[in-house]
Amino acid sequence: MNLKNLYISAGVLAILAIITSYLNSSNNAPLLDERVGSTVVDKALLRNAAKAIVNDDDQTLTLIADSANNRWTLEEKHNLPVSYSRISQLAQSITEAKLQRLVSENPDRIAELGFDTGTAIRFLDSDGNDIVSLELGKETDNQRQFLRYQGEEKAFLANTTFNINSSPDSWLEKALVSFEAGDVVGIETELQYGDSLSVTREDENADWQSEELPDGKILNQSSVTQIATRLAGLNFSATADKDGDNVTAARDNSHRFKLTLKDGRSYTYTIGRQPEVSIEKQAEKTDENGETTTETESEIVTPEGPVYFFIAAADNSDPVNGYMEKSAFEASSYQYTSLPTSTDTLLSDAPEPVEETQTPLVIAPEETSQ
Repeated sequence: MNLKNLYISAGVLAILAIITSYLNSSNNAPLLDERVGSTVVDKALLRNAAKAIVNDDDQTLTLIADSANNRWTLEEKHNLPVSYSRISQLAQSITEAKLQRLVSENPDRIAELGFDTGTAIRFLDSDGNDIVSLELGKETDNQRQFLRYQGEEKAFLANTTFNINSSPDSWLEKALVSFEAGDVVGIETELQYGDSLSVTREDENADWQSEELPDGKILNQSSVTQIATRLAGLNFSATADKDGDNVTAARDNSHRFKLTLKDGRSYTYTIGRQPEVSIEKQAEKTDENGETTTETESEIVTPEGPVYFFIAAADNSDPVNGYMEKSAFEASSYQYTSLPTSTDTLLSDAPEPVEETQTPLVIAPEETSQ
């Protein structure tokens, strides 16, 4: 090969190297999208949201804006009120999250990012139009999450994770009635085994009074106040079928407390549980020496059930009456066991009267003059 041909070959190889380098650099260049660096959705757009739909783990949550009552409700739970903090957290998570980078436009690559089993979130306006519709994919090891806009063949990486809880009960406002213990000025008790007592007070700074006290007894002020405190802070932990067996048993084995508030409202609380039912039976026991004895053992026939409570408002238009028609509400055991089971716990022995003793009058003798 002469020198001329050598130069030509070297030139061709150089050109091929340049082309190969260009192609390689083009394949490695970051994908571009003008939305990268911006938030997932503009916060101002969500102010027009009238509905939010969350699909996760074959569970659908339909959150409806009730503007007349300044709240959101959950359609799948009889339109019970949604916790304000939960709906705010959902909105905040997608308005503060940013698109960190465009990951892929390749359908095969996108199929590996977990969108088929992930969560879908939609916010709609009052006309039913999508404000934003997202699909969430896998989370990364460094607390990031893949996402894509529904209808697009683009996958992005967000700079945060979204942590959506799909349990319907977790979205509900757990307090069904709102008042403070200090608002209670009257309590009427009807306890499970027949005891009853009525007490009143002028305001939260006054002592409780009753005209039904047995001789030698006074009201235990702190125990009475505890009823108002417990019921004012009564929250449910889960919902249940209002006609379920445990719910019916709780209603049949319950205490009742009617609370009158200083603003004129009154609520009757019924709270109870299925009691444990056991029987005694004879059982033979053989000890290590082979001797057999007969012992009496207790066998549980019906285990203790969960606690449920029911609220009836005197005002027929109060929303809580509607809630009770649709669902039953479970509470923690402590909410039940911390309440009195008899009026004895609401009474104390009156102090013994103090007998007044008179000090005899002592007259000093007159001094005699010298």
